[in-house]
Amino acid sequence: MADRAARTLFGDTTFRRLWIGAGLSALGSQFTALAVPLLVLRQTGSPRLAGVVATCRFVVFFAVQLPCGVIADRLARRAVLLTADAVRAVALAVMTGAALKRPGDIVLWLIICLTAEGVFSAAANVAAMAAMPEVVPEPRRATALALGQMQGAAVQLAGPLLGGLLFAAGPAVPFAVDAASYLASLALLLLVRRPLGGGGKDEDFTLRGDLVVGLAFVRRSRYLMILMLWSALMNFGTAGLGFVVVVAVGGEHHGRLLGPALALAALGSMAGAALAPRFGEVDEDRIIRSVTAGIVLLTLGATAAAEPVVVAACFAGVALLGPIVVIPKNVRVYTLVPAELTGRVQGALFLIGGSLYPFAALVNGFLVERYSTRAALGLDCAVLSVVLALSMAPAFRRTTALAEAHPAAPDLSAVPLSGTHDAHIGRG
Repeated sequence: MADRAARTLFGDTTFRRLWIGAGLSALGSQFTALAVPLLVLRQTGSPRLAGVVATCRFVVFFAVQLPCGVIADRLARRAVLLTADAVRAVALAVMTGAALKRPGDIVLWLIICLTAEGVFSAAANVAAMAAMPEVVPEPRRATALALGQMQGAAVQLAGPLLGGLLFAAGPAVPFAVDAASYLASLALLLLVRRPLGGGGKDEDFTLRGDLVVGLAFVRRSRYLMILMLWSALMNFGTAGLGFVVVVAVGGEHHGRLLGPALALAALGSMAGAALAPRFGEVDEDRIIRSVTAGIVLLTLGATAAAEPVVVAACFAGVALLGPIVVIPKNVRVYTLVPAELTGRVQGALFLIGGSLYPFAALVNGFLVERYSTRAALGLDCAVLSVVLALSMAPAFRRTTALAEAHPAAPDLSAVPLSGTHDAHIGRG
């Protein structure tokens, strides 16, 4: 059934064009992510500046998630995606010129361009997530998300290798290829004629008011509140485990086995994404609990052994299981959230769900240096055990979430907004 759904999705020209465009732009972004710190190092010789510039886009990307959610709901999402691709292509073209000329203020130029690229990447990311229900009917959404996850894993596998080769050909080449990837995505999007949602009109529209309405919906849903905490802790635990793999395998084996270890994890993620839709007929809550328990057991095994090869193997197992638990959770969100609020809710979930991710490497690195690899893995195991406990909460069950979602929606009109007469949640 999953294979048939995939064939049907790829037979839809709108989905196919959006999927290919997203893959091209994601691959180009991998090239830029690798080239930026290398270029700063070559130009300034400062690892600190290289870290600052590389972090700039990441911080901006997360900081604008909430207003980008409003944009995805209030403006036509196709227009948002077109504008984002055009602006990002220009930003990367400027970065290409900076890489060629290497001016004395190249760091400033890179920060300006990466800030613009980060803002519009966030807008495109939220708009694309919010547009998915407009393109993919509910029975095939798990397959669509799985195809996106497989694409992301493939990009992570191929991106660093190809990016390194492009940078070796010339410091400006990765940026030029990234600019071309945005132009290719723009061309594919111009061929999409189907409306992608958004564009809700309201005379009382204010950015603050729309943010309040979106956050009020999230706050009233016990499931979404638990989901945000679940996602934040899951991301911290798995990212921490991945960082320990880099430190342990790369340190003990001088990097020789690190590439194969990360490639194995990427392949595991692709395999897990391919398997996830096949569990559609199985009780969703049982799958989430069982797979999360498997992730905890694998992390516990890595902690007990604390040997680089074992840690890498356990991480590959976690990468395999991750999509099986994450994809049904994301499908459920589309079921619970009204179409006119999808962008704002997705922005909030992405912001809070990813809030602890940047700290995983920092905390795990401190524990490895101060104590041991086992101490860092023990923390990751403890965090993922809390995720397992949250998975068993009654409010996290599908039936409970569905039951609370629909009664909550009509009450949104009662949310008071400063400066407006009534709270409206989008299209009538």
